[in-house]
Amino acid sequence: MTTNQIARSRRMSLGWSAVFRAIRLLIFGLIGWLLLVSAADSAWRTVSLAAVLALAALVSITWYLARVRAERRWRAALDGYAEKEQAKRANSRRNFHARPQSQDR
Repeated sequence: MTTNQIARSRRMSLGWSAVFRAIRLLIFGLIGWLLLVSAADSAWRTVSLAAVLALAALVSITWYLARVRAERRWRAALDGYAEKEQAKRANSRRNFHARPQSQDR
């Protein structure tokens, strides 16, 4: 797998996770809505149902964006660490081959 394929599959799994989280929140919200607001008048029921749907969407989107941001920070930290290690390795090779020759011959 190439790096782009791995990144794409990771974003897809985060996306599906957000979708499933939204569905779970929606089901939980609808159950609560049915239990708490079913006796109210129709205008209040419509507004409260819209609020439940909006809240589920908002929480899911917020969760997804936070996970994507954390993933970017993690990747940036790993990339920075890898660059430092590669620089160390390059410097140690260069220093090994460029040792000063002794003056005694």
